[in-house]
Amino acid sequence: MGRNQIHVSAFRNRDGPRWSAPYYVEWGVVVGDRIRRLRQDRRWTLKELARRVPKPDGDGYSGGYFSRLERGWANAPFYVYLKIAEALDVEAGVLLGPDELQREVSAGERIVLDVMRHAGIDPAEAVLRLSALAHRREYRSHSERQT
Repeated sequence: MGRNQIHVSAFRNRDGPRWSAPYYVEWGVVVGDRIRRLRQDRRWTLKELARRVPKPDGDGYSGGYFSRLERGWANAPFYVYLKIAEALDVEAGVLLGPDELQREVSAGERIVLDVMRHAGIDPAEAVLRLSALAHRREYRSHSERQT
């Protein structure tokens, strides 16, 4: 055995903790999942995404590189994520910012969202309706105080 041994067992551990895998990037999984969802929404292959994200020297990345990014087995310099966001036509914060899908929702908020979905009410329309109701209540309360 040579001086720089590679422990293959670190790469085989699929079910256990990934801390033993030296190339696994936990936050990269979150960002990679976002990239994958956005790419698949556009029906792009990994090769198509690679073609749309140029390297600074003009060369291109491989589809395999983006596959590793999407799975959290690689990370990229910040400018690469900016180029990916540009290629996907989204703000960089969509890729790198907080994940709204993981935001905790209270039971009351969940009920309101479910009712809106069931009624087919667009969120913007719901905000307009609620603000109109609040305005009417405020107006009635003000009128009652004056009498």
